[in-house]
Parts: sequence; structure tokens; C-alpha cells
Amino acid sequence: MRDRCILCAGELDTPLTLDNMPASAQGFTTTSAEALRASAAMNVFACQSCGLIQYLGPLVPYYKEVIRSTRLSKPMLQFRRGQFSKIVEKKNIKSVFELGAGAGEHLDIFKKDGVNTFGIEGSAQLANHARTTGHSVYDGFLPKTNLKNQIGGTQFDLVTSFNFIEHLPDPRATLQCLIDLLKPGGYAILEVPNFNMIAEFKLFNEFIPDHRSYFTKNTFQLLLSITGFEILSIESIWDDYILSATAKKREPVNWDPYLEARSSLSVDIEEFFGDSPKAENAIWSAGHQSLATISNLELGGLISCIIDSSPKKQSRYAPASGIPIVAPDILAEGQIKKVLLSAAGFNPEIKRSIKNNYDRSIKLGFLNKGKVEVE
Repeated sequence: MRDRCILCAGELDTPLTLDNMPASAQGFTTTSAEALRASAAMNVFACQSCGLIQYLGPLVPYYKEVIRSTRLSKPMLQFRRGQFSKIVEKKNIKSVFELGAGAGEHLDIFKKDGVNTFGIEGSAQLANHARTTGHSVYDGFLPKTNLKNQIGGTQFDLVTSFNFIEHLPDPRATLQCLIDLLKPGGYAILEVPNFNMIAEFKLFNEFIPDHRSYFTKNTFQLLLSITGFEILSIESIWDDYILSATAKKREPVNWDPYLEARSSLSVDIEEFFGDSPKAENAIWSAGHQSLATISNLELGGLISCIIDSSPKKQSRYAPASGIPIVAPDILAEGQIKKVLLSAAGFNPEIKRSIKNNYDRSIKLGFLNKGKVEVE
């Protein structure tokens, strides 16, 4: 079966092939002969649909682990302190969970700000080291590791990940697990290498089998959006090498206001037609909004017909309500006394037509953006 995009399952373009590349960024050997054998050809693909750049070759053996050659440099440490302190203070962060926690270097900074620190790390050795420095870091890898035994239903104010998401074979599945650990309305700081910069300077030497995904601002935004994050900002940092996203957990849609608006509109329409006999009342427009209003609010007891200027709709019956659709000339017969115009932006035009061609005493109402307006 042909490979598909790891983000959207779209088809992949013809790859860029790079021969004699290091088989991994950490594949250091003790002999020259071993080193010469530690090479591989890389096929780098672009998705035809979403544009994600990706490598689909063999996984490096340590892909679940965070590999950092040194502790945070002084400039990076200073930068992270400012970055973390800002969100902790501004968003009142009391707990943080880091995906790919390593030895707890980032969690150390949060802990100094009084935050309760948690995380998950694929290297048992690094996870153990993080625990010895006071962090609740669990051995494992999302989505394979079930954290319910360790944390139950605990959710966190903030989730983070720094230059780890690009290593994941299935970033969607992992981030969907990560967002489940985030409290409703909770926040995230998520960072990946910046492929926009790589593309600008055609940096072929930035491709390495350790990295499965190469995110642009657009594809990183897509990943976060489809896994349930509402993006607050994405910016390039650290000499444009890193894309840094600040996001929050997307709130579920609240349908209550829709139901309240429906009830309010029903009252408005009933008040407009009042006690007028059904035979004297009509709605103008057999467009989709009008049809939905008529059937959903069960207006068949209030109106005798639907007026529409389209010959294709005339002499037919409205779906769901069964109300007859008639031509505007019915107004010339003098039976209709009230007309509710329900044609959105065409209402002013219809009003002029009625006033110019029919009895000017016909009472008009205007259904506009969920409310009935009466002239």
C-alpha cells in the first residue's frame, strides 16, 4: 500500500532523494568502519493536500526519547525563564505537563515559579533523573502509554513540548492524547523546528531521519487545529529556527444560545402575524433559510402560502412544511394582508417591488439576522 500523509492522509508528491545521509543524528560509532555503514538514503515527501513535509523511512531506535547534548545554555535558559514566567503569571498557571520531558530541564524553570510539574519521557533513565529533582515524570510514550493508572483523571493548566513533536510517527494521535490532559480552557506552549526558514535558505542539511515532520507555520497550525487547540499565536524564535505556538484547549460549542435565538424568533413571528387569519398571511422567499424557519418553527398554522419570484419553485410545495409556493401576483388578488420578507439581503428590493406594484397597505415585516423588524 502506498504511503499517505501522516497528518491528513493525503497523497504524497515525488520525493526529494538525498543519498549518503547519516542514518541518525545520534549514530556515533567506535570505529570508522561502523561509521561508514551508518548512512542511508532519505526520501523526503510533501503532501499534495496539506503541504506537510515528511520523512517516512525507518524510525531511529531512540525516537521516543528526548536527546539533548547539553543542558540549556545560559542565553536559552534566560529566554525560557522569561517565556515561562510570563504565561505562569498572566494565566495563573498552577500545574504543567511536558510531553518529552527529558531530564526535567524545562520543568526546573516552572518549579522555581511555584508550578507543580509533571511530564512523560521515553527514556527511563532521563525520567528517573527528572523524578530525583522533584518532578512527577512518568516513563512512557503517548499514545501507547496509558497514564490513567498514574494520574487518574488529573488535568493540567498548561501542557508543553519543545522540539519533540517533529520526532513523532503519528503526531495527531499523540497531541490528541496530550490535549486530553489539559483542563477546559487550559493553555499550551508547543514548539517545533521552523521549516519556513529551512525552505527560504534551501537547507538540505536540516533533513535527518530523526525528524519525521517538517512544519511550516501553516502545517503546524493545521496540526494543532485538528487536534483540538485554539491557536493564540505562532511566531518564529531563536534566529527563526523554531516555531513557537501558544494555544488553548478549544471550548466545546455551546448550542444553548442557538436554541434561545430560535425561541425568540418564534415569538417575534407570532407577534407579527398576531391574530390575523391564516388566509391573510404569507412569507416571501423559498430560500433555504426561509424553508428552515417555516418547517422548524412549524409556521403552517400561521401562513397560507410562500411567495417566491422563481418560476421553478412556483406551483410546488415547500419541503418539510408542505406549504404551497406561489407567484408574487397573488398579492394583486387582495387576499394577503401581511407578508414577512425572509430573503436576507434581497429584502429591500422585494419591499420596493411590493410598494410599487401592489396594495401599499400590505403590512410588511422583515426577517433579518434572526429577528423580525416591522416598518
